[in-house]
Amino acid sequence: MTYVFKFFVGLLVLGMLTTSALAQKGAVADTGRTRGPYSVVLSVGGGLSYYSTHLGIPAALSNTQLSRFGVPLTVRALWVPDHRLRLGLESGWTTMYSYRGRVNNTEGRVYVSAIPTLAIFQMPLAWLSGNERSIARRLSVTGGTGVYIVHSRLDYEGTVQTSTISLGWMAAASYTQPLGPRFRVSGELKWYDAVASENAAFAAQVQLNYRLVRW
Repeated sequence: MTYVFKFFVGLLVLGMLTTSALAQKGAVADTGRTRGPYSVVLSVGGGLSYYSTHLGIPAALSNTQLSRFGVPLTVRALWVPDHRLRLGLESGWTTMYSYRGRVNNTEGRVYVSAIPTLAIFQMPLAWLSGNERSIARRLSVTGGTGVYIVHSRLDYEGTVQTSTISLGWMAAASYTQPLGPRFRVSGELKWYDAVASENAAFAAQVQLNYRLVRW
């Protein structure tokens, strides 16, 4: 499966979520009930990531030490309306990979990280059970698309740094546990995919959610 195909599959999933939510919104409007409440939720989180795509290390490099693990950080602002489709923005930072070794008795190191900037869509899975008060209400799927700023640093007889912009997407599933009137904690499994630069990573995160405003 190519990265371009994955990108369009991600867009298709987002389209299906949007269509479902808009259909529900129309059904709610037909009942004539008062709309609301609405809220804005801010989330911050961190965890562990694993770079999962092919990594080409130069053959001339000896004594190679490779790390596919990173510590991803996430900041998310989410608009939560009175229907299931939630919209928001997400950014953050994650290590993609790093490796070091020696060439001609000189040590070199490569480090690659990414900053995602994504428009996201989230939907709770309460509809699976048909019961709004069920545990499924705490399960959500999230998808998003946007750009990744991929930063590369080479340390070898000096330092060379480059940044490229790559189209990409993200998909995630999460469980949220209430802690109080304004706070929630979530566990999230996430897939980052910077399609154009062919960089992808799987991440597991813990996020703290805070309801900023409600009306």
